[in-house]
Amino acid sequence: MTLSKDFKTLVVLGKSGSGKGTQVEMLVGKYNFRVISSGNLLRARSEQSDFVGRRIGEIINKGDLVPTPVIFHLWLHELEATREDGSARGVVFEGSPRKLYEAWMLDETLWFYGLEQNMQVLHLNISDEEAMKRLLERGRKDDQPDAIRERLRWYQEQVSPAIEHYREKGKLIEINGEQSIEDVSKEVLEKLRNFLPS
Repeated sequence: MTLSKDFKTLVVLGKSGSGKGTQVEMLVGKYNFRVISSGNLLRARSEQSDFVGRRIGEIINKGDLVPTPVIFHLWLHELEATREDGSARGVVFEGSPRKLYEAWMLDETLWFYGLEQNMQVLHLNISDEEAMKRLLERGRKDDQPDAIRERLRWYQEQVSPAIEHYREKGKLIEINGEQSIEDVSKEVLEKLRNFLPS
């Protein structure tokens, strides 16, 4: 099954704690998008007790990044499932791509599926201080101070160039992520009003 020409691809980027997951849930509920969340996919895969699962668990518990080939294997499985299903009106990549070359690879993947035109990138922007505060309050087992600092360092070093790539392509939409959940959602819907399905 081929995907509709009206099929939308949305990338939602932001530091850990920026509220990506919450905003994506709201969009999915309203517009019937399928979510491709690298974090959720990796956490689910890490619960399998084979070598790959254990290795992913070791890496994310240290706050390091899982290598791109592993991420892309999970992404392509989800994209194929979305194509086969045919009922979703779009797909949301939550928290990825995390590196510039992942952005290039995603560009090529979307071209392959004929989805490169109907694509936008949201950046939920928060400070490192706000990210640290929110993550410590969240209290997940991989949210230890040293691991958080490492993730924030990686974000600046690796994700920021991917964000600039999308800015240069004219695909980037900046969102103030330090507002209330409701106000962030309002800004998202306002800035995506010409993109989201009617």
